[in-house]
Amino acid sequence: MVCENTTTPLGEMVEAVLARQIRPLLKMHGGGVTLIDVTADGEVILEYLGACRGCTLKSVTYVLGIRQKLMPLPGVTKVTVDGVRLSDAAIKRAEQFYDGYSPWVGAS
Repeated sequence: MVCENTTTPLGEMVEAVLARQIRPLLKMHGGGVTLIDVTADGEVILEYLGACRGCTLKSVTYVLGIRQKLMPLPGVTKVTVDGVRLSDAAIKRAEQFYDGYSPWVGAS
C-alpha cells in the first residue's frame, strides 16, 4: 500500500526524514521502511521491508532510531511500525536508558 498523505506538509516532512536519515542506514543491513499513512491526527504508520521484517532488533531500531527521529517533527503525535508491539512503559524505559545517545550516524 502506498501512502497518499505524503503530499501534506507533515507527510512531506516525514518522507524527507525517512529518505535522508533512516532508509540509508536500514539499507546497509538489507532492510528498509515504507510509509503507510500519516493520519489526520498526526500518527505516522510505517512498515519494515526486507531484512528488517525478521530482524530480532527491529524493536530497538523503532524506539532508538525511527521513533527518535520522527517524534520531534511538529504535528507527529505517534509513530507505529507494523509488527512492532511495545508498551508505552517499555518505550519510556528504553528512552530513559539511552537518553543522550543515538545509534544513528550524524545524530546530535
